[in-house]
Amino acid sequence: MKTIADFIHGVRSRQAEIAASLAAGNAADWGTYLRMTGHHAGLDEALAILNDLMKDEDERDGQSV
Repeated sequence: MKTIADFIHGVRSRQAEIAASLAAGNAADWGTYLRMTGHHAGLDEALAILNDLMKDEDERDGQSV
């Protein structure tokens, strides 16, 4: 079974691939560059959402009902 850590690792790996590709100059044109940077930013936002969800879960665990 895959875990949240596997998801995070996968997202970070993909971000590293995108960054390496950009650094190597693989964006053929401005549109490709924008797509690649947008993809990277979207993955970053997904990690931020996951982080917020995990934080909320941790906060709920610490509260009494």
